[in-house]
Amino acid sequence: MSDTRRQALNVITAIAQAAAPAMPALGIGISVGARDGVASPLEVPAGYAFSIWGVIFLLGLIYAVQQALPSARSSSLYREIGTGAWTLFGLSTAWMFVAQLNGPNAVLAVIIVIMLVVALRILATAWDNRGDAARTVVMPLFGLYAGWLTLATALNISGVLRDFGLAPFDLPDWQYASVVLLAGTLVAVPMLMRVQGLIWYAAAAVWGLAAVAVKDIPLGLPDGYVGIVAGGIALLLVLMAANYRRARYREPAYPFV
Repeated sequence: MSDTRRQALNVITAIAQAAAPAMPALGIGISVGARDGVASPLEVPAGYAFSIWGVIFLLGLIYAVQQALPSARSSSLYREIGTGAWTLFGLSTAWMFVAQLNGPNAVLAVIIVIMLVVALRILATAWDNRGDAARTVVMPLFGLYAGWLTLATALNISGVLRDFGLAPFDLPDWQYASVVLLAGTLVAVPMLMRVQGLIWYAAAAVWGLAAVAVKDIPLGLPDGYVGIVAGGIALLLVLMAANYRRARYREPAYPFV
């Protein structure tokens, strides 16, 4: 693919994903938050947690502009992550279209799993090629993207399995939700190690987990156990990130990563 086409696709899809949430206001579909049954994970973070998408969409637009500059056309980093980036933005747009038009849970889950794989791959590539562009825009954007998707993917899959009657061992909802959150750490912990405690990845995952904890802990037992598990995982990720950052303070060439 030519550099010009790659740059154009990144701009188009970044704009599309930022504009997609406005579809209901234009009379197309119904807002995800206003429709029951679009996705039914066992746990959903407190509503304010989803404001992270506003930050992600804004960073996506900044990234799109930056990578489209003539001076960035031959950048090896943008060439390596360019196809993955516009694929991720396109899948994000598709997810919102399907959700707002009341698509089936299984479709949404498949899309979000692919999104997670792409986001993790981009983040790993950016980490391995961290220069000025990666530190200022790429790693914040795809770190937040991958961190949030790590949690969201686990929760979405849990909803699909339950809807299809595949919840293992007939566990009560609170136990199943706790197992799902713990399973999510099988992605979060290795990835956080892979990017040496990258603050952006940790922050997004912790933000979502903390929102689950805040919502569930006050409910009392046994449902409150889910909040306790979420809070414990969030604490683990914070401690891991802090440990890696302490070690990297000896490397001033890499601030904010």
